[in-house]
Amino acid sequence: MELSEEIFHEIHQYLSGQGTPEERTSFESRMNTDEELAREVASQRRIRNGLKANEYKALFKDIHARLQSEGTLPEQPQAENDDTKILPLAADKANARWLYFAAAASVLIAIGLVWYFNLGSQDPQLASDTPVVKDTVTQTPPAERPDTAQHNAPVQQPVKKAPAAVNTSEFFAAYFDPNTMLESPFSGDKLGVSPSAIAQWRSDTAHVQQGIRYLAKRETTLALEAFGLVEASRYRQLKRVADWYRALAYLQHNDLKNCKEQLKKIIADPENTYSKQARELLAKIQ
Repeated sequence: MELSEEIFHEIHQYLSGQGTPEERTSFESRMNTDEELAREVASQRRIRNGLKANEYKALFKDIHARLQSEGTLPEQPQAENDDTKILPLAADKANARWLYFAAAASVLIAIGLVWYFNLGSQDPQLASDTPVVKDTVTQTPPAERPDTAQHNAPVQQPVKKAPAAVNTSEFFAAYFDPNTMLESPFSGDKLGVSPSAIAQWRSDTAHVQQGIRYLAKRETTLALEAFGLVEASRYRQLKRVADWYRALAYLQHNDLKNCKEQLKKIIADPENTYSKQARELLAKIQ
């Protein structure tokens, strides 16, 4: 394609990283659709890379010559026959290593100089020759300053520690007995006992036993419902058993408020066989 001055300027601007993002995106879109433009951009990139390589090469030769003139690089010993210029094997290896090290050092120095002149000079702080003046004003040490904030600060009250959490699971496991025996209030011959009284005893007993099974399965809500069905029972023994296991149900549910109230109710009844256990448990969860 014909490389006009306008196209050459656009290519040079693109390869130099200039232009807004919109302009660069538009130019790349043109390259995707115009093969001649893409080839010209690739050709100009090769030319720029070649010029840059020659620039580095010249800079490298200059640095290498300077190091050699200063005696930094070791001189290669000449062989007896100057025409052949064949070095002994040991000396050849030693000098080769020195040459590699010197060449690597020269390349690193050259790259550093190129970076400094091309990029480092853009930083105004690095290019500035103005020395940084440190603040020489003597500051009062923190210990010598009057601590007015400390005098004006309100006196902090000591933080009260929260009470330790109650291990309800451990206490429940210690007091829960899934095999409680419910003694019948009737004599063996069942004389003078109405069938309705026996039916109610069996029903209330079934509710208490079902509630205990629910507690063993950690189904606290169902257990409380089962024990509540015995609240109106005519048999005090079953009610007292239900009251004790209702307290354990609250403990399992981590409801310490209702658990304490239920335990106090049991302790207030001197005839309740669970009063001693209720007093011990209440003391532990207070």
